[in-house]
Amino acid sequence: MDAKSIAAGLVAFAFSVLASVVLVFVTYRLNTLVTSKIDQERHLLNGHRSVAIALGSVVFAQAILLRHAVFPTMVVIRELFLRPFSLTSTIWALAHAFLFFVIIGVLSFGSVALAAWLFAGMTGALPEKDEILKDNVAVAIFFGFVVVGIALIVNEGLADLARSIIPFAQSGVLRIE
Repeated sequence: MDAKSIAAGLVAFAFSVLASVVLVFVTYRLNTLVTSKIDQERHLLNGHRSVAIALGSVVFAQAILLRHAVFPTMVVIRELFLRPFSLTSTIWALAHAFLFFVIIGVLSFGSVALAAWLFAGMTGALPEKDEILKDNVAVAIFFGFVVVGIALIVNEGLADLARSIIPFAQSGVLRIE
């Protein structure tokens, strides 16, 4: 066990804890901004179960996808500890981490929003939004499972994208003659 590797892993873990709280909070706030016509916080404070189920499932689905921003960031941060310190590489690592969160965040938020919108369009006879606002728990549960199900399927594609944007160090070619 290498002490630098363990320290880098602990820093990356601490970063993932902080990032998860910030990402879920930002996701929640973005959802309330996008649906500003619906006073979700008032509904939640009044014990409106359907809004809680729908909003919770959307945040959960986005969290499933947003977690893919954490892994590439942890890889970049860990590399900072395993190489000699350089201000330039530290700035590039932070820029990459920010870019990971922007790319994965936009795709996560957009994927869930698009999936919910498309599904609502395909079930034309079932006005999900209106029924959820009427506190129809059955519709809210159905909507929640659909959103989470779509996120679980999109998850694999987003995981592959997240792995592909990790800036691994360039390696040379070893020729054996």
